[in-house]
Amino acid sequence: MKLKELIALYRAQSLDTDDQQPFCDDALLTQYANEAQDEACRRGQLLVRSSGELCTVAYEAGAETVAISSRIVQIKRAFAGTMPVGMMDVERMDAMHPGWQFEGHQGQPTVLVTGLATDTLYFWPKPSEAGTLRLTVQHLPVKPMRSTSCDKDSPEIRPELHPALVDWMLYRAYGRDDTDLYNDAKARLALGRFEAEFGRKASGRNEQWMRQGGGMMPGPIA
Repeated sequence: MKLKELIALYRAQSLDTDDQQPFCDDALLTQYANEAQDEACRRGQLLVRSSGELCTVAYEAGAETVAISSRIVQIKRAFAGTMPVGMMDVERMDAMHPGWQFEGHQGQPTVLVTGLATDTLYFWPKPSEAGTLRLTVQHLPVKPMRSTSCDKDSPEIRPELHPALVDWMLYRAYGRDDTDLYNDAKARLALGRFEAEFGRKASGRNEQWMRQGGGMMPGPIA
């Protein structure tokens, strides 16, 4: 489905069809549609890739860190050049290799350390040669939908899941308590349908725990 079709389906289901004064204009519904896709990807882990700009990051010899895109939710595997690299959170790394960050030796990186800076990975050891970090990642949509007039502006998730995005749009519209469309019961029903397709929401803190590799604790912290 294209963005314009998502909006048309929303209007058909909500009866928000007044061309002159709709409860939700196209700009707001575009925002809701992008929000719906982000939520679906966070809950359902729907988008995974191993190529492209999200997954290929060049680094220099002696580099301490490498920056990754904020659209990455979780790194599933990593290679420095052609060699596999493990992921480890800073607490576990400190416990296993005290003072690792200040060691001066360089070589083939074997570990990427998380938890020291947002959207940044630390090499251990630091690379002795320039190279390319190749990642397989779970990620949020790369580009937001922007225009109802563009035939290519459609969700990045699989097409059979597109109609369920409208349930999130309905949930957000029915939850606007400053309009005549407000209906708490309908909002809950729409959210329930969305959750039936994509799952219930985990906390951002829990997502961060997963992103950093699970820490030294036996299970999610929140």
